[in-house]
Amino acid sequence: MVLFRPRGTGSIDNERRACRMKQKLDRIMFETSVVYIALPVFIFLAGWLRLTVAIPACVIFLISLYMMLKNRPDTISWHLTRAQWGVVLASFLILALWVFFSGQGGFSFQNSDFHYRNAIFRDLIEKPWPVMYDYSAQNIPSDGGIAVGLDTMILTYYIAFWLPGALVGKIFGWYAANAFLYFWALLGVSLITYYLFRTLRNVSVWSVIILIFFSGLDLLGYLLLSKGVMPGPIAHIEWWSGLQYSSNTTLLYWVFNQTIAIWLAILLILNLKNTRSLLFLYAMLLLHGPFPFLGLLPIVLWKAYQGYPLRISPKSNLDENAVKTILLWAWNGVRRAITFENVCGGILVLAIIYLYLSNNISGRKVGVNAPTINMFLLFIFEGGLYLLFLFADHRKNPLYWICIGSLLVIPFFAVGDGQNFCMRVSIPALFMIQILIQKTLLGKEEEKTATNTKLTAPIRQDITAKSSGKPAAYAHGTLSVINRRFVKCILVILLIIGAAVPIQEMSRSVVYTLPSYEVTRSAMISIGTAFTESGDPSRSTFGNTMLTQSQYGYTWADDLRTLGNGKGSSNPSVFNNLLGSTQDNLFYKYLARQ
Repeated sequence: MVLFRPRGTGSIDNERRACRMKQKLDRIMFETSVVYIALPVFIFLAGWLRLTVAIPACVIFLISLYMMLKNRPDTISWHLTRAQWGVVLASFLILALWVFFSGQGGFSFQNSDFHYRNAIFRDLIEKPWPVMYDYSAQNIPSDGGIAVGLDTMILTYYIAFWLPGALVGKIFGWYAANAFLYFWALLGVSLITYYLFRTLRNVSVWSVIILIFFSGLDLLGYLLLSKGVMPGPIAHIEWWSGLQYSSNTTLLYWVFNQTIAIWLAILLILNLKNTRSLLFLYAMLLLHGPFPFLGLLPIVLWKAYQGYPLRISPKSNLDENAVKTILLWAWNGVRRAITFENVCGGILVLAIIYLYLSNNISGRKVGVNAPTINMFLLFIFEGGLYLLFLFADHRKNPLYWICIGSLLVIPFFAVGDGQNFCMRVSIPALFMIQILIQKTLLGKEEEKTATNTKLTAPIRQDITAKSSGKPAAYAHGTLSVINRRFVKCILVILLIIGAAVPIQEMSRSVVYTLPSYEVTRSAMISIGTAFTESGDPSRSTFGNTMLTQSQYGYTWADDLRTLGNGKGSSNPSVFNNLLGSTQDNLFYKYLARQ
């Protein structure tokens, strides 16, 4: 029995207990995030490859995954307090509502792209893997979009997001699988939010609000080109320039399969303590979306050389010593990444998924867009104005310049039918701009504590900034307090203007979702009737609009049903983005389960 406890011992024990709880939560969130990205890839390897290939591939993959899970990010002093758990709960409820109206699960309105996405998901559930299609009896016309004369096609698409739900569907059916998709999407954005909080060292509902409502200034571009004509409240104005850099909500509501895992991976990369698992993590993203995978490459290269700047003496003038310095610097970046998980796991996953996707019909069509004034306007309104006011804060951050270079170059290239290259390769750069904005508005520096004596260079810089009485973001002292507030005010104003697009996307979903449920439909009819009979002309107009809208609610966008019906599509050329031929297909010939 302890009869006497020295003064202060209890508080020390409480601090240690809180530290252990913090570390446990951080470990759980890291492991869950990695498994979130890795699970679909493992299902693909196990379900789509012939056994002689699948067994060794899965063994190497699981060993690599285990080693990555052991390589956790550094412990930081930031943690969740009791008071902040209320903010976490409020954030989760907001995210649940955001995902609810995205169309996931069929609970709310689904945008037109869901006709194809639901068909893919149903085929993954109902057909054996790998998913094959026989078009021999359909007599598809020569302009039908699907490669003519090829009777047997294979689903060749970035299907990672659906694979866990497809397994659920094979056991419990279509509706259970869709309910799982809602859970899967909500889990993904919840993990993203946790890592936003961790990256910012700050728990704030405002961080969630910025995540949801971040967008380029499409409204300004639209008003400029339409000569002041205001768009409708549920219009889709992302195409105002002929190209598109999509808002966060647009991405979640239209191309969630290419978005959620990529966002999460970006935040994981920012928080990784080294590059021992970097290539393995990056390779897994190819199945989640080859376009954002490509857009993420500059960020991955930055991470590979983070903390190891290239220093060349001005006197060298690129002579022999300078060349040696550059080559040694490049080799050191590679050498640091030579691990089992990167070399064996990363290269294996990259090679298999590349062979799977390389036979996609549209992927073989590569073109160049001629420069136009709209490309310049696209850069200015979708990212340039944000980047201008982030310059003082982040000009010494290589990620800042990566965002600028990416958004300037991307519009000049096109792959496949349409402008998917521009829309999707830009996902990482746009998300990174949002992170930089959040760091400026909400970011806090990490404090040095007894439990965290080993500090990284960026954290030491933060503490130096704190000791000088300035926020970490402004450690260089380039802005006065007044100017700093001015920059923040401008960024907030730009975010408010940009929020027009997310509001339109969510409003469209709400408008078409509410009449689909009897309770909300009855409420709309009651309120609409009351306004119509009020005698006030303006209220009567609003009431008539509500009564009309109450008759047009629907959720599912599922007319296509299956990709096996090639003639059933109103836009058969879209099939080129989804299919590959089995002829001269190395994946189908040597790797795929027969």
